Amino acid sequence: MYMGLLDFIIVTVCGFGIGAFSGMFGIGGGGLIVPLLHMAFGLPIIAATSTSLLTIAPTGISGSIKHIRQKTASLKTGLLIGGSGAFASVGGSLAADSLPEYLIVVLTVAVILFSVGMMLWAQIKGGDSDTTANPEERLSRNATSLEKHQQNKLISLALPLCIGLIAGGIAGIVGVGGGFIIVPFCVVYLGFSMKKAAGTSLIAIAIIAVPGIVTHALADHIWWLYGLAIIIGTIPGAQLGAWLIARLPERPMRFAFAGLLLIVGAMMLLQEFLG
Repeated sequence: MYMGLLDFIIVTVCGFGIGAFSGMFGIGGGGLIVPLLHMAFGLPIIAATSTSLLTIAPTGISGSIKHIRQKTASLKTGLLIGGSGAFASVGGSLAADSLPEYLIVVLTVAVILFSVGMMLWAQIKGGDSDTTANPEERLSRNATSLEKHQQNKLISLALPLCIGLIAGGIAGIVGVGGGFIIVPFCVVYLGFSMKKAAGTSLIAIAIIAVPGIVTHALADHIWWLYGLAIIIGTIPGAQLGAWLIARLPERPMRFAFAGLLLIVGAMMLLQEFLG
């Protein structure tokens, strides 16, 4: 687990860039960190995955604090998604032990492509934010009957829980935070803007990562110096990313997120083939 000073500096700088992407797009950065550690620095794949997971919680907390302060996150929704996702991630981690690595990579890339499709479909369908309907229309729609109001309330609880179960299960299998699932689901099914989806996702992934961090720490899979170097970079990077996305237009951010997902998927396939 020895790490030279130059490697520490390089990993920290890379961590800052990954943290900026995390703060902007609501992802934990595992899809970028794992290939960096495994392919560029030669860490074993289990060490790269475990160390990446270690960095997700502090990165998510850093970015979500900024998002909450600038009102680009839903704390309640993030907690619901994170709570159910943390539960599901344990089951996903157990399932991963019985699955071949190539199947895990194929599953991950399939989910990424599905997420890209959802984002592009949402963009084509229209609606750049969670304010597509004006307040009068929303009030009229929700006040038609008490029964409809109760149904809406139930759905507002059930949808985040379901999103968390799906994201947490995939996160446990793959060993990432699950933001690449949470963000498009929040945009498409909860009607969030890209900014609000990103902030909400960071809250959720910080919670989802906890069981995996504990499990890998007890198994001594984590390379702590590499994790520390990444965290030193990602914490301020996530603050910068959260600040940036609040000031950028919605439409380009959706396309940028879809492009980032494609890059992550391509890197995972490349990592598998090289392995």
